[in-house]
Amino acid sequence: MMRTARTTRLGAALLTLIAVALFDTGTTAAAEVPQSPPAARTITVPEPPVKMAGATPEQAEYLRAFDTGQRQFEATLREGRSDDAWRLVRVAYPSPVQTPWPENNTVPCELYLPRNAAAAKVPAAVVLDILDGSAFVARALACGLAEQGVAALYVPMACYGPRRPAGGAHYRYYAEHPEKTVDNLRQTVMDIRRGKAVLAALPEIDPDRIGITGVSLGGIVTSLAAGVDGTFHRVVPILAGGDVAAICFHARETRRIREACKAKGITQEQLAAMLRPVEPLTFAGRVDPATCLMINAAKDEVIPPAATAALWTAIGSPQMLTVPVGHYGAGLFLPNIRQRTIDFMLGRPVDRIEFVAPRETTKRSEGRPSRPTPSPAGCR
Repeated sequence: MMRTARTTRLGAALLTLIAVALFDTGTTAAAEVPQSPPAARTITVPEPPVKMAGATPEQAEYLRAFDTGQRQFEATLREGRSDDAWRLVRVAYPSPVQTPWPENNTVPCELYLPRNAAAAKVPAAVVLDILDGSAFVARALACGLAEQGVAALYVPMACYGPRRPAGGAHYRYYAEHPEKTVDNLRQTVMDIRRGKAVLAALPEIDPDRIGITGVSLGGIVTSLAAGVDGTFHRVVPILAGGDVAAICFHARETRRIREACKAKGITQEQLAAMLRPVEPLTFAGRVDPATCLMINAAKDEVIPPAATAALWTAIGSPQMLTVPVGHYGAGLFLPNIRQRTIDFMLGRPVDRIEFVAPRETTKRSEGRPSRPTPSPAGCR
């Protein structure tokens, strides 16, 4: 058990360190709250109902639970630090789901707006993080999008990152009630839809060109949110798959859920039935394969190949790029993965991903795309 936990922590740390080294993110600075915060402005955001058109009877039954029943909410926007290519706006809005943990009931987002957004409406993307919730990878992806003209909204998932309950109270709760994982995933999707609504309400954003992307756990939730919402312009799940129950019973990273299930006598099949209302495969048919790009690892030790294949099939055989390594080894390809994600969001053709060995010792030279592209350097 100790060895398994150590391996999991090292894997997550590897992805984080690679993101820092290759992207030079400056994440700590981005996360700091100024000593004298600038004045916030509040906007009223229209909240569209969940799209039901084309849903199967089963999907329609589950989709109703994602509709908040509200048609507007308020969001606060506060200017943050700026970069040559983008400016940071801190966005916060209430989660439509109120949990026992106050820190989880507000969604604190980071919006990276391209400098040209004031002159013309730009496309946008919701960005989701990996399991550890540090946001290094998510911020690197968001900054890269903004540098090339795509506004990016980093949305922390429920109970992750700044929304993590004090003292790990949620761990004890979900260990006692593993079936409540459904509520956590549903809350995250509802929060994402509110984030999308905020983007659509901003004058700088083209409301018809809002996409979504995420890595690992964020990729799985990307697939789920895209299927539930049914209106995202571009969908890029990275290192993701379907059949969440199979992943939970397979991956080291989900051992808490697996152990809680075993303690309660819950089998993988029973967990799959419980998770059916929030299973990406349940809603995958609502994602247009022409608007989806999957990026996966050929030797993924976290997401079983069958889970990747199941999601690919359920969406309808979308374009898929594969890196020839495992889940954590994919960190070496993150600059290329990010550039392909940006290309797809902008409607550019995407090609295969390959690792290009650095020709100099600087961080920025590692893993650049082999074809001429704008620099994928991250936040500075």
